[in-house]
Amino acid sequence: MLKARRSSWLILIALVLLAVVSASHWLEPKERVPWRSDFAAAQAEAARTHKPVLAYFTANWCGYCQEMKHTTWADQGVANALANYVPVKIDVDAHGDIARKYNVSGLPGYAVLDESGKVLQAGDGMLTPTEFTAWLHGTQFNLLR
Repeated sequence: MLKARRSSWLILIALVLLAVVSASHWLEPKERVPWRSDFAAAQAEAARTHKPVLAYFTANWCGYCQEMKHTTWADQGVANALANYVPVKIDVDAHGDIARKYNVSGLPGYAVLDESGKVLQAGDGMLTPTEFTAWLHGTQFNLLR
């Protein structure tokens, strides 16, 4: 009987831990930026809509990139600021050619491109929502530290 009771407690503890881990995943802020994943399609959309492209260079192994998913890219103010851009997420491992073309030297990396693909501004590094919005609007924040 003692073994049965111990087993019941262990199962209950395991279920509670599983619920906590699952709930924390569900409660994480989700990205609000409507990322495109196809660079060529994003460029075509930019040409069609006369909006600049925001190219975001990232990788699954980049810790700061993963953090920005739940902070900067989950911020409604950042999503609102990017409404005037065509945002495209570029995985540097899958699309190293694009990263090389734009001389990406650090992750996370950012480039604002005109309709023809010319770099208007670029930089890299972890940015908070306030820092990213300031950088995007060309405010005094210096991204190239």
